[in-house]
Amino acid sequence: MAVDNVIELQGIMKSYKIKKSKTPFVALDDVSLTIRKGEIFGLLGSNGAGKTTLIKVMVGLLEADGGTGEVLGFDIYKEHKKIRSKVSLVAPTADVGTDNNLTVRQNLEFWAVVYDLEKEQRKTRIDEMLDFLDLRQYENHWPMSISAGNRQKLAIARSLLVKNPVIFLDEPTVKLDAKGAEAVRELVGKINREFGITVILTTHYIFEAEELCERVAIMHKGKIISCDTVANLRRNLQKYDELVITCKIIFDEALIIITALPYVIACEYQGETLKIQMDNLHEKLIYILKILREHGTEILEVATNEPTLEDIFVDTIRAGGDK
Repeated sequence: MAVDNVIELQGIMKSYKIKKSKTPFVALDDVSLTIRKGEIFGLLGSNGAGKTTLIKVMVGLLEADGGTGEVLGFDIYKEHKKIRSKVSLVAPTADVGTDNNLTVRQNLEFWAVVYDLEKEQRKTRIDEMLDFLDLRQYENHWPMSISAGNRQKLAIARSLLVKNPVIFLDEPTVKLDAKGAEAVRELVGKINREFGITVILTTHYIFEAEELCERVAIMHKGKIISCDTVANLRRNLQKYDELVITCKIIFDEALIIITALPYVIACEYQGETLKIQMDNLHEKLIYILKILREHGTEILEVATNEPTLEDIFVDTIRAGGDK
């Protein structure tokens, strides 16, 4: 395994027998994947795409039927116990692993013992997590008396007690209201930035993957049909940013200069409307407007149209779903 990779999978297969059917259900179909140290990696797909099954294989809870793989250098077949001791998993519902007969602090104290933290470390680590996740004010509350978002924070706090280098978040915001979901998304970024922990999250919320993830794997019917940065996924599907400028006459010299720019894919002027397809719109917008002004163009209106990950997801599924 390369030093900078924490997970490497090749050709992973997993299927389940179905009652009254001779044909098994294929949950994972020839999945190959590499996840780098320190990144936030997203598994994006609709319900039933295979995201949770793949996570269970990676954390050592489920044995694959075929393929090879390593997590943190440990073989997924022979060393799954070592994998489980070195990674953390937060389930889709925050209440899994939470004892409602214990306070927030007592829950963390219980899990500190389960994780075999040294006694002198426990209080310090628990205090650190309560402050880091903004749960200090709730430390003596019963879990069911706090919001779902804060219960999810408690689940994440529990998983961070041992400071494992990799954390898996399976649908971390699925049952939360908008405020709670936003708080958890902010927390995911904070965990990655401040602790340097590699985060792998599954989601079917496209905007969530786009907001958080450096790279995204799109899953469909047990397959990974595309895996890359959002920017590269856009390019591969020819989903470029579009700049639409309404203006009075544009001189040919300005059009020639703009068309020749390396990040401009296409440039068309028709009926007082200039349409430019391009990469890095936000970085280059001001420069293009400057070119137009320097060449005597009167700009009346500027609009932008950026493809979202949802556009990419739909097009990728459409292109790869029948393969």
